[in-house]
Amino acid sequence: MTDRALEGLRIVEFCDELGSYCGRLLADLGAEVIKVEPPGGGRQRNTPPYYRDEATPDTSLAFWVHNTSKKSVLIDLDFPGGRAAARKLILSGDAVIEDFPAGYLASRGLGYAELAAEKPSLVYTSITGFGQDGPHAGWAYSDIVGQAMGGVMTLAGEPADPPNMIYGNQSDISASIQAAQGTLMALLLADATGAGQQVDVSAQEAISMSQETAMQTWDLQKRNRTRTGERGMIPVQLPGVGVYKAIDGYVSLFVLAPGGADFPALVDWMRENGAAGDLDEEPYASMCNGLNMALLTQIMGDPSSAASAIQRLAHINSVVAAFVGSMTAVRAYEEGQKRRLLVGIASTPKDLAHNTQLRARNWFTQLQFDYLNATLEFPGAPYRLSETPVRIARPPRLGEHTAAVLAAFA
Repeated sequence: MTDRALEGLRIVEFCDELGSYCGRLLADLGAEVIKVEPPGGGRQRNTPPYYRDEATPDTSLAFWVHNTSKKSVLIDLDFPGGRAAARKLILSGDAVIEDFPAGYLASRGLGYAELAAEKPSLVYTSITGFGQDGPHAGWAYSDIVGQAMGGVMTLAGEPADPPNMIYGNQSDISASIQAAQGTLMALLLADATGAGQQVDVSAQEAISMSQETAMQTWDLQKRNRTRTGERGMIPVQLPGVGVYKAIDGYVSLFVLAPGGADFPALVDWMRENGAAGDLDEEPYASMCNGLNMALLTQIMGDPSSAASAIQRLAHINSVVAAFVGSMTAVRAYEEGQKRRLLVGIASTPKDLAHNTQLRARNWFTQLQFDYLNATLEFPGAPYRLSETPVRIARPPRLGEHTAAVLAAFA
């Protein structure tokens, strides 16, 4: 009987920035994830910012966030003894995850074909920029290249902007998530049949899903989707739709979308606070009372009426903006949601740290960093399992488990 979803699995990880989140997802669920690292650590261990600005391989926040619950073993693959130790370690496990360039581990006698011949049940997950084959398989990769080649950069930003990079290493994260899913599916089959396999994950392919319908638009209509910015697909500023400035930050409204209360509920709220201005007078009152996506579609479909309608919409929006600007972001969010209006805070990291919902659900986790004599708070897992809950442990120090793990093969 186990209380961890993946307890009993041993996974050997050879990952840096591209694949390390895959290992974290599996480790937090209870798998023993042994991270094999080179002397001095990889790029992620040596990436700022650092805890208390002390630049060491054991204090990188970039490393911490993607490497919780793992063990760390130092092995130098450039030497025969290191490759032999790595081979023994791999063959003791159920799966490998690696993000070296295609062919790197195979050139060191640690490729899938050679290892699977000795252990047919082995699951071997390879995460690269462009996959294990094809004309781009050996090309250089970093997250910004993945975002560009995956198509999301051309859709991000305002129409007048050049292509924008999405914040964070979203190409790496997308690849890691898909790699975790692929690894678990392959392990399920291996458990049932004894047959392992190679899981080939391309970051370009993984992040391309973020384009949603853009590729289908080209396939079916031969039309490239372009950057739409804050306004989305509608070319005019609509009242109750978009990002609005509050006293202490910003909120995002989408009052005209299905799923929440309609625009008259927003006007009712404004009226109760003496902020409706002239929206109860014509020519604005009738428009406010019937303002929804169906009406807007009708207006935009009639060019003769569109010009005057756009002027009225702009005025209504200015009244909405003044109303939102009179409140704090939290008040706009909480009061709006009480009325079933689609309002959300454009949350800063500080906002998330104090978010009532996240705190009520005990999402944040307290981790003990004994070597720093500190207790630090970490974001929680992206899922909850009622019977086999996630338990997060602090990320390992560089080489912390080398002696204990390799002693088994001495």
